[in-house]
Amino acid sequence: MSAALAVAAAMTLGACDVQRAVDCARLALEVSQSVDELEQAAQGENPDVLVDAVDAVGNDIQELRDTVDDVDVQEATDSVEEAVDSVRAGVEDGTSIDLSPLGDAVDALTDVCA
Repeated sequence: MSAALAVAAAMTLGACDVQRAVDCARLALEVSQSVDELEQAAQGENPDVLVDAVDAVGNDIQELRDTVDDVDVQEATDSVEEAVDSVRAGVEDGTSIDLSPLGDAVDALTDVCA
């Protein structure tokens, strides 16, 4: 997500909405970066790195949930959280994990925050 897009979206809103849009865009970017790191960790052979990456995404989601109080953002956050829980369960069970639902959920979150 480009910073210019976030600023342009924020400019069309009121002062409080501007801060919400900026916070949402920043945190959505952090979530997206954490998911990228998770994808890289999933390609490795160290389960501890994968668990840490899953935890990082979970922490970013919690920060977003605590910072942005918007119904659409909360729903998108719920979807990301469900996908993270699914990945976490796969890691804990030692089964193969499918990251595509997580990628889809993060894309939806990014769209909501744009």
